[in-house]
Amino acid sequence: MKKPRLGQNYLIDENIAREIIHHANISNNQHVLEIGPGKGILTDILLEKAKSLTAIEIDSKLCLALTDRFKTKKNFQLIQSDALKYNYSALKNQYQVVSNLPYYAATHILKRLIHYRKHFTHITVMLQKEVVDRLVAIPGTREYGSLSVFIQFYCEVERIIEVSKTAFSPKPKIDSSVIKITPFNTPRVQVDNLKTFFSVVNSSFLHKRKMLKNNLTEWESLFQKKNGEIKLAGINLSRRGETLSIEDFASLSNYIYSCDD
Repeated sequence: MKKPRLGQNYLIDENIAREIIHHANISNNQHVLEIGPGKGILTDILLEKAKSLTAIEIDSKLCLALTDRFKTKKNFQLIQSDALKYNYSALKNQYQVVSNLPYYAATHILKRLIHYRKHFTHITVMLQKEVVDRLVAIPGTREYGSLSVFIQFYCEVERIIEVSKTAFSPKPKIDSSVIKITPFNTPRVQVDNLKTFFSVVNSSFLHKRKMLKNNLTEWESLFQKKNGEIKLAGINLSRRGETLSIEDFASLSNYIYSCDD
């Protein structure tokens, strides 16, 4: 069985690289983490700006090339590791993340960074445009879903720039976007139990075209039926999950959790 290739599209447009770093607003007293440095186009500029740069790269051949290219840079540390498995709690400082994330694992890496968010002041990353569309989506839009709720529950998110496929080699089939993520000190809303909250969120989007009353059947015993309407925590369950705000999901989950006590 063949080992799957790592899907890496290397950024080759230096103007785009400089624009990304400009928006990241790196100062000379900041520590920066780069995931998937590839051939080092962002790395080279980041080393000019940051106090230190730690890069995580899984590809052994790229690690050799990066080590050779930046061997004279005393503020550069290269870690050969899988970003999906790396223990970010081992980082000794607070970091700002600036990366062109490998597309084959971008969403999973981002979720892992959010899990370790207390170590990061900002996360400025390039992703597939369709993923960024979901991350910044608002209720009532087609792109809004469980990923939107997850990221916006923990962070402020802002789309910065759009990047054409021509800025990469090999050229991908899709366009990209750069997003800046700022973790909150505390989540956007107060929830009584995180497990219940995300269980309600995920169930609500299980079948996106179905009404909440059909997606939240796990808690059917709590449904309140009156005047031909079905409600839960005051929310009409004839609505679809994509119409609910994060505050709405918090109300649902807090009510459900209180009934489980």
